[in-house]
Amino acid sequence: MIDYYALSDIGLKRSSNQDSYLVVVNKYGDLLAVVCDGIGGGNAGDVASGEVVKYLKEKFEKSGPFSNIDELKKYLKKELNNVNRKVYDLSFKDPAFKGMGTTATGVVVSEKGNICFNLGDSRVYEINDSQIRQLTVDHTLMNQLINEGKITYEESLTHPMKHYLVKAVGIFSKVEFDIEEISDADYFLLCSDGLCGYCSEQEMLNIINDENLKDCKEKCDELLKLALLKGGYDNITVVVVKK
Repeated sequence: MIDYYALSDIGLKRSSNQDSYLVVVNKYGDLLAVVCDGIGGGNAGDVASGEVVKYLKEKFEKSGPFSNIDELKKYLKKELNNVNRKVYDLSFKDPAFKGMGTTATGVVVSEKGNICFNLGDSRVYEINDSQIRQLTVDHTLMNQLINEGKITYEESLTHPMKHYLVKAVGIFSKVEFDIEEISDADYFLLCSDGLCGYCSEQEMLNIINDENLKDCKEKCDELLKLALLKGGYDNITVVVVKK
């Protein structure tokens, strides 16, 4: 049986929480978990991230059954493209929404297989025994420059544009999500950069593997405490899924 828990916190420095999250199980037992980190300032980030989780919840509750992993991939590609267009169109309907967007990262866990998808710099990790591995690629300018050999990883840490995204939901009318089949894992950890931007992979792994934390709720609570202890500089959203 799948165990899961999700939470979101404003942190200690921000005036509003622009993160949104979703965990939903359809009637066939397929689970969708999503984390979105809104961008755009004001209330626009709230709107963008909220629209994504609202749309995906409504669609996924009615989804299935999926006959195979390719059908699931096709379904996700269609609905992710649809929600991107929905946010994009909405950004033109109110001056307060101009330029809004959001990250969107998630996993689907089903009997037909597992899928990971991503746009932006929120992350999905898999945890197996004593290993933690990032499954998503950050769609940031820094990551792009590192891959092109123009800067080093160390230089990226203090770069003035280190949080600049090159891809996000709602910025362009068409976008291409990373959508990949993934293996089973002991745990999947999804988070906004309010957690992974300030806490090390080893610290997160230690909490997930802490046997004194009996379920996903306690692990999420402890991950939030860690992010707040590190300064709580951003909104913090965490989802833990145990298959």
